[in-house]
Amino acid sequence: MTTEDSPVKRDYNWFPVQATEFLLILIINGITIAAFARSRHLRKRRTYLIINLTVADLLVGAVTGPLHFLNTYKNYNGFTWPEFISCVIQLTFPIASQVNLSLISLERLHATLFPFRHCLISKWIYCKIIIANWLITVLLSSLMAGLYLNESDALRYVWVTFGALTVLVLIVCYITIFVNVKGNPHSQHGGSVHTERKLSVTLFMVTGISVLTILPLVIYESIPEDIKNKWHSASSVDIHDILAVIFYANSLVNPLVYAIRMQEFQKAFSILVSCQRQAARKRQRSAEQERALRLEHETRL
Repeated sequence: MTTEDSPVKRDYNWFPVQATEFLLILIINGITIAAFARSRHLRKRRTYLIINLTVADLLVGAVTGPLHFLNTYKNYNGFTWPEFISCVIQLTFPIASQVNLSLISLERLHATLFPFRHCLISKWIYCKIIIANWLITVLLSSLMAGLYLNESDALRYVWVTFGALTVLVLIVCYITIFVNVKGNPHSQHGGSVHTERKLSVTLFMVTGISVLTILPLVIYESIPEDIKNKWHSASSVDIHDILAVIFYANSLVNPLVYAIRMQEFQKAFSILVSCQRQAARKRQRSAEQERALRLEHETRL
């Protein structure tokens, strides 16, 4: 959703690109959730926030995508409840993804600085964190939707502030983690501490790519409107659409990094693929047997 209140040039050539991106987000995160669901070894306390992030990213493709096209290419005539609800739903899942990235970075920071204390955290604490994540998300999306329909300039400041805080939390947490790991090389060996460090590196890659996808749109929205209008008039494409494609790519990178870095996820994905192949073979054999029975029945007739 754009925060601009002035008329801008819309490049409809980006429509199929965005539609393809949202479809890929839906498919890839759906496969990721299926892999988590099939493997109980992946459903541990340290992966609860990852699963929650994957759910949010899945809903970006399934819900935010269609609403993005509905809300972006129409004009608003003031506040109405249907439009407000539509905007809230559209904003909820990208915001949930960003809030969850911040929570994951804070959780990884705690796991690195206090590894033994971190092992004592109960599952219920993680459940509370996830509930808090969605409550914060709904409040933020409601605030931004209300500002979008009533005061676009104020929304721009809120959106830039939120994006900048997200990026700041990610950077500070992982710089602290990096410094701690380098300063305590002996603590990286052995047992669950090594596993936690490896997971921290994986999630560092996820959040690093996420920063690169979020930051361009945050910087763009912080630019004064008159400068952006000059860019729009001088450019043959809508810069906002390009940055929106980059921004939503944030919901694509997570499962790809998991597939490369997490051996347990690779095993679960392999089992999922093999099960799908076996099911396809069974369906094929059943269809062949059914055709053979039909031919035999027809021959007897």
